[in-house]
Amino acid sequence: MNRSRIRALGAALPAGEFTTNEVLQRMSSGGEFDVERITGIGHRHMVDRTEEDTLTLGVAAALDCLAGSGYDPADLDVIICGGTTVHDGFRMVFEPSAAGEIARRIGAVNATGYDVANACGGTMTGIYLLDNLIRAGIVRTGMVVTPEVISPVTEGALAEAVDARDPQFAALTLADAAVAVVLDRAVGDEAVHYIDMITCAEYSPLCIAKPSDNTENMIMLTDNLTMQAAPRRETWAKFHRDVLAKNGTTFADEDFDYIVFHQLGVGFTEKLAESGSKIHGVPMPPRLACVEKYGNTGASTHFLVLHDYLSRGLIAPGSKICFVPTASGMVFGVLSATIGELVK
Repeated sequence: MNRSRIRALGAALPAGEFTTNEVLQRMSSGGEFDVERITGIGHRHMVDRTEEDTLTLGVAAALDCLAGSGYDPADLDVIICGGTTVHDGFRMVFEPSAAGEIARRIGAVNATGYDVANACGGTMTGIYLLDNLIRAGIVRTGMVVTPEVISPVTEGALAEAVDARDPQFAALTLADAAVAVVLDRAVGDEAVHYIDMITCAEYSPLCIAKPSDNTENMIMLTDNLTMQAAPRRETWAKFHRDVLAKNGTTFADEDFDYIVFHQLGVGFTEKLAESGSKIHGVPMPPRLACVEKYGNTGASTHFLVLHDYLSRGLIAPGSKICFVPTASGMVFGVLSATIGELVK
């Protein structure tokens, strides 16, 4: 059977970079928050709505990815867009798909494409689907591109949130970024070893995005205490343990060099690692994290972290990495991959 590999990685950030305190100075609700102390987020990038949107970020990330891939746009068989946000400015658009529009703009004339929306698990869902297409021999080369413009939800919290217990508090962690990942057939040790995901639908009411009843903003209502309680934090590790058991191995046997959790906040990633150590019975490998630099960028978060470390020369080719998606819904999963030189 064919296996896939992560061939190349690209990213794009909005030009505007702000400290957390600069963002909070725009708060009009009268609420007072110590977001940086609670989450560790010191900086973030947010789009200029007059010049940037989902599509401009997605195209920039896709072109950045292709530049290091060895492929031309016309070589792509499929493009899957894994973002949670709207496109065409800031209007909700379902057709044409964002994937199709990005394909047109970058010249991917032979690529079919479609969008998947799975909250902060969108990129992983896209990779899950593309990996299966390659393993089945249906396509040879494809791209998952995830442009996340979620700062408009932050605007809703700035206008309405009142204190740290407010259900819109998590929206104050959000930021904008895009990533793109090219997958093709594995060569040598570089490979996606496995990817699997699960949805625990009973937890879906814990994080809801919807139009505000009070303003013209989109808002996100999150029950942080319930979502981050131990039973939810431990779900990823229990699921991963079961996946490994089916494969006849253990977390210790996998010998990961690094692990990447969803970048919700510094404390949250620490707690996820603690849960992993408890369930798997071994220390977690070194964590890759840059939430303090970029904030919570939704579905683009894991590969923005990887791009950041690779760009700084901090990860050697041949490293084996465990990616742990955690998304509202609630979605949990694991991706195991040995990577090559992805950023050039």
